[in-house]
Amino acid sequence: MRFALAPLLLTFLEKQRRYLVAAFAALSLAFLCNMTFVVVARIAFVYWPVMAVVFAVRYWDRKYCLPVLAVGTGIVMLSLVASPYMRDRIARTIADYRLDQQTDIATSSGERLFYWRTASQAIAEAPIFGHGTGSTGHILAKAAEHKTGEWANIVRSPHSQTLYVAVQWGLLGCFVLFALWYVHFMLFFNRSSYVAWIGLIVVVQNLVSSLVNSHLFDFHEGWLYVIGVGVAGGMLTSHAGISSSEPA
Repeated sequence: MRFALAPLLLTFLEKQRRYLVAAFAALSLAFLCNMTFVVVARIAFVYWPVMAVVFAVRYWDRKYCLPVLAVGTGIVMLSLVASPYMRDRIARTIADYRLDQQTDIATSSGERLFYWRTASQAIAEAPIFGHGTGSTGHILAKAAEHKTGEWANIVRSPHSQTLYVAVQWGLLGCFVLFALWYVHFMLFFNRSSYVAWIGLIVVVQNLVSSLVNSHLFDFHEGWLYVIGVGVAGGMLTSHAGISSSEPA
């Protein structure tokens, strides 16, 4: 949300609308504090920097990009130092990885690595066209057979959009998936309007978070992507159609 507000903050700053600048800055700070001290997903540590780079490239001159990114990096590092919650999340992730390597204890990170390994082995067996629609759940269920405890949990997703697609439809499916992301990204990246920015951050956030999630196939996240990209893309193409139909 704070990335969605950032262009508005710049616009009000240029127009010297001080009260609106203060209001939007306070709202952005509130979202940052919520993500820092209340609840934060581990993937946020990945897509925050990516979205910051996209914002800097889009809205700042080149001579300002590096200073802005440096300030952003400083804010993230300061948040890490100030937030016990963020430090605990990072420490638990590292501890989970070590437990997975040294013991047979099931952890959140260890289970995710197990799903990735299982999916990767399945992809190696049918790399071009995959195992077919709906095969992911059967493959993960078979891998959980004869296991105990948390390892015996049956899931349908390997927690990676790329692996989820590749298991079912192989490299051909991955080509279609990344072509979809590329087309949507370029649709918004080459436009300068605020609507285009909203569509762009929806695509970027989904693309990056899908490295460790399968959001396109999850109900809420999938529909948020459809609505975000659909509405923003529809508004842009509708405006372009109206502009092209106006007499010169």
